[in-house]
Amino acid sequence: MNRFHAAAAMLFLTAACAPASDRAEPATTPAGYREAASALDAAIAAKDGAALERLIAEDFLWVRGSGAKGDKTAFIGALTAPAIRIEPFRASEARWIISGNSALLAATNELRGTADGEPFVDRHRFADHWLWRDGGWRLVYAQVTPLPETADPDGS
Repeated sequence: MNRFHAAAAMLFLTAACAPASDRAEPATTPAGYREAASALDAAIAAKDGAALERLIAEDFLWVRGSGAKGDKTAFIGALTAPAIRIEPFRASEARWIISGNSALLAATNELRGTADGEPFVDRHRFADHWLWRDGGWRLVYAQVTPLPETADPDGS
């Protein structure tokens, strides 16, 4: 191993083994990510456009079950459309993955409501990625994957 490779390897090992306090990430995750997610769910059920505007980042990306992408405007528009009514709901099988200023919620939802007066049930898994920005938690990414109608509740 020449000197260049040895120096590069040492630099890599030093950076990889640096204590967490030496990294740019905050030492602790700011509180309130769970509350932000609950506020989002309440705003969806209440069709509260103002709350959705506050909670969702300007550069938000929405990936639908079809693979189609949408932005903040499309997401809020879909959730607040007059023809859609979503009953209050609560995610199940929630798993939070937290690191510094990032909080990822992966969970399952069963949404019930009406679309154009017709009842619907929408079972899906979702991932919501929250970032701490400008003194608050903002939803920056949401991806939804429909569950097959025959899926067992335990995911098998």
